[in-house]
Amino acid sequence: MNLARYKKKRAIGPALTPKRYHCESVISGRQRSWGGQKMKSSMGAWSSAKPTYPLAKPENSLSLGENAVPADSALLEPYFAKIREDRGSLILNVHLPFCPSRCFSCDRVAVVEHQPEALERYVTNLDRELAIVADAVGVGRELARVHFGGGSPNHLSELAIATIFSAVSRHFLVGKDTQIAMELNPRRTSRAQLNFLKGLGIGHVKLEVRDVDATVQREIGRVQSLELLEDVISIAHGVNFDSISMDYLIGLPGQTVESSEQSIQAMISLDPDSLVCLPFHRRESAFPHQIAVDTQQLPSLADRLAMFNTVSEGLTSSGYEWVGLNLFAKPDNELAVAHREGDLSLNVLGYGTEAEASVIGIGLGALSEMSGLIVQNQVDPALWHRAVESSVVSAASAVFSDDNEILRRKVLRGLICRQRIPAAQLTASQREDWLTPLVGQGFAEETDGEYFLTEAGRSVLPHIWTDSSPAFRAV
Repeated sequence: MNLARYKKKRAIGPALTPKRYHCESVISGRQRSWGGQKMKSSMGAWSSAKPTYPLAKPENSLSLGENAVPADSALLEPYFAKIREDRGSLILNVHLPFCPSRCFSCDRVAVVEHQPEALERYVTNLDRELAIVADAVGVGRELARVHFGGGSPNHLSELAIATIFSAVSRHFLVGKDTQIAMELNPRRTSRAQLNFLKGLGIGHVKLEVRDVDATVQREIGRVQSLELLEDVISIAHGVNFDSISMDYLIGLPGQTVESSEQSIQAMISLDPDSLVCLPFHRRESAFPHQIAVDTQQLPSLADRLAMFNTVSEGLTSSGYEWVGLNLFAKPDNELAVAHREGDLSLNVLGYGTEAEASVIGIGLGALSEMSGLIVQNQVDPALWHRAVESSVVSAASAVFSDDNEILRRKVLRGLICRQRIPAAQLTASQREDWLTPLVGQGFAEETDGEYFLTEAGRSVLPHIWTDSSPAFRAV
């Protein structure tokens, strides 16, 4: 690819229509000029003191779907007791939801907040929730992994991040083998910040990129130049993190097969250790800000499939291994190694190397996964603060699974992680119920006593099973 040609900026961006004006004003908290005049959005705007833009109905989950039921601390106690007793692997999923602005494509629990007092209150209550959970599962439990997700975790100050790290270490054991990862907004980082994070013990960073095409970036309200990404990842490589990953979303407005090919080649030139390829789905009923996404610019399913094939071909031809359904990693990356050796696992955080680990979500909207249970914390900031300040777990909704569903999930996740499942491990009815439909659709086949994912399965199932909501990850 001619990188110089790719870097050339396009002069014309999406029109600032009244609808888009309203959305951008609400999302950023700042009035934009339209038609030579400053207009006040009829939808209101983010207040720096108290966010008011609707995240979701407080009683509902954003992600768990129609099978979710209300959850509270009493409901979780038996599951916490089991964790105390079995002493298995434990992962903390710490959600830091704050962002400098709201991207139109975002489907996460996120809050635009700049007021120091509000950020400080969140950090204080995050410490409280860590204490509550530690008491429930056992104070001083060693952690296999700590994942700091967002939002944009690095929107917080270095002092706030250090305070959160200290809180985690007070309530749990962060040992030399504990893997610590953090998602980063490339637009909010610097050499000093990356060195600071490395010094805290973060070994793995994920740069939230979405796409590097300038037109697509303008469509989703997330502009970050390729030059900026080059600088950030160059510094990150120099800091010597254990791994640097990036994401790429397929199905964004303005994307084409050609632009996807150019984008993935540009991202390969940045030399990440891994890249996760996720589908974008416009869900404005759950995320009202997505109304700003122009449906006329969304690629068709056929185009999305072609884009994914283009991306997978570009990555594999450049030496990346196809891991699971939607992850591409260098051969020496631990996830690629785990995939080859049959040790890859899958949970609400995505791919990992921990077998049968429990995931505990900490913070606003954070996800947990324990045996037979997937939980989401309160997604409404006021309700989350109220719960934690009342010394109770902030769980809001949950999806329960019986023994049969737990086994089904294990089988399908095994198929995703290893692309094969021995038929002898399953009963006749299990094969009929769980795998025969995949065979009938051409996504799997049975050969020599094993079920395999077909090429069609690996190409199509990411668009069915890899929604960025945990609905996929719970299959």
